[in-house]
Amino acid sequence: MTKTEGNKRRSAHAQLEAMRRLWPDFDGQRKASGLIVWRGILMPKAKVYDIAVFWHPGQFSLPFVVVIDPPIKPRSDGTFDEIPHLIFDRQNPDRSALCLFDPEGNEWSEADLIAETTIYWAAEWLAYYELWHLTGEWLGPSAGRESVAQIVSAEAKAVREAAQDVH
Repeated sequence: MTKTEGNKRRSAHAQLEAMRRLWPDFDGQRKASGLIVWRGILMPKAKVYDIAVFWHPGQFSLPFVVVIDPPIKPRSDGTFDEIPHLIFDRQNPDRSALCLFDPEGNEWSEADLIAETTIYWAAEWLAYYELWHLTGEWLGPSAGRESVAQIVSAEAKAVREAAQDVH
């Protein structure tokens, strides 16, 4: 991971140039609002994925990655909220962003280049996602609960346990 001197934020221009250099097949566009969107193809293991990366310097502290095609889906017997490591979008679950790093762990900062971090992490996430579909177990590294369903289940259990102490 390359960082600028003093841990300064990378400019939008630096991010776009690094992506052009390291991922030339990714198309990057800077919108009038300042939002930068890259779109490209990753093939971590068995499938080809069309992904989009969204980053808005100064507004989003982190880049967001969404799988466009094929859309993210739960296992055949599951639900979207059981998919591990998603930034879950309840209104549009198949467009939920991938949870690629622990924001509290300072694993990514605006001094990092998205091309040197986020794209590789997205490919790794997709490889573990394919394995999860095969095994039902998330085999990759993780921080905290794996899914929204696990968080909700843990909260429900905590409420039940607390309610037992109420007389």
